[in-house]
Amino acid sequence: MKKKSLFVFSALALLLLLTPSFALASNQQNYFASLSEEKLAYQDVDAAPTEWKDDILNARNSIIYSTSWTVDGQVGYELPDGMLVALPEFSDLFPGWDVPKLKEDVRKEQLTKPQTYDFHTLAANYVGFVYLFEPSNSGASLPFYTFYSSANRVTMIGDSLPGTSYNAGFTNLNTGSDVGYANNLPQGGKLYLTKLNSNTAYGARASTYSTTGYAQMSVVDG
Repeated sequence: MKKKSLFVFSALALLLLLTPSFALASNQQNYFASLSEEKLAYQDVDAAPTEWKDDILNARNSIIYSTSWTVDGQVGYELPDGMLVALPEFSDLFPGWDVPKLKEDVRKEQLTKPQTYDFHTLAANYVGFVYLFEPSNSGASLPFYTFYSSANRVTMIGDSLPGTSYNAGFTNLNTGSDVGYANNLPQGGKLYLTKLNSNTAYGARASTYSTTGYAQMSVVDG
């Protein structure tokens, strides 16, 4: 009888010890579930429960791709009237956040696309039709063109659009990280990539918040 009583007492003691942990976990779940997307984005991703980390990063991406920015001044744009626009630095807009990156399997797949023989073709030279999708809420659009270049500058242009505007960005495919992004560029607007490294593969990507459909796009040196 004493052994049975001791077992019951031990079980009750263990239950009392675990109850606060269960309550804390439940409170955490309720807390994160109650947050708006914007508030969720500003949560500490390192301290968040594992099951909420991807949600926080997706919420951040939604904010990141709702504005225009550059990394180390690598990207800027020009309006059709010739007005040059310098983009704000990513680190100033989003201090403490990481620049979005392609998933590793996607990055490796994209790296196989630039034309290579015994040497890299060191020039951006693309003119063609690209289907502009509405951007995802959780990540960047995939590059429609990948290239190496030894030029001082590469220019992306939306020559003709299905709607009134397009979004454009460049990605460093060696690291998988974006180096700059601009949204709502008008037809004829140019996105510039500078500070290129001839040993680095880059990806050009585009989407639209306007009318989806085929656009004629150019990505060329100069």
